[in-house]
Amino acid sequence: MKFKAKIYLEYNDVLSMCHNLEHDVSKMHPDLIVGIARGGLLPALHLSHGLNIPMMSIQWQTRDAEIKEIKPEIIEALKENKTVVFVDDINDTGRTFEEIKNAYGGGKFVCLIERGGRTGTTFRTNARSLRFEDNRWVVFPWEKD
Repeated sequence: MKFKAKIYLEYNDVLSMCHNLEHDVSKMHPDLIVGIARGGLLPALHLSHGLNIPMMSIQWQTRDAEIKEIKPEIIEALKENKTVVFVDDINDTGRTFEEIKNAYGGGKFVCLIERGGRTGTTFRTNARSLRFEDNRWVVFPWEKD
C-alpha cells in the first residue's frame, strides 16, 4: 500500500464540503458572509448564494505575504450585533482566524477543513465540513501543485 505525500481534492469534493457546511452556517442566521482571499472565496460564494446572504471579501495572508485588510463596514456590522461569518478553505494553524478575530473584534468562523491533533490548530471554528488529524499538505483544485 502506498500513501501519497499530499491530499488532492477535486472540485466535487469541495462542492460537497460547501453543501455540508451550508446546513451549519444556516443555523447561525448570518447577516454577512466574508470570504478570506484567496482560498475562502469559493466556499464563501457558495454559502452566499445557497443561503441568499450578502458576501464581501477581505485579503488576509500570513504565509506568502503579510496582507491584512480591515474593512470598516465589517467592523460596523459587528458593532451592530449582526452575525458576520468569516470563511476560509482550511484552518491549519489557526493563525489567520485568530488574527482576524482580534482585528475585527469578533465574528463566527467556518472552514471546509480543520486540522486537529498534535500538528493542527488550537483555534476551534464554529463550523467545519471536515476535521482530521493528518499533517499531509492539502491541495485544493484551484492551487497549482
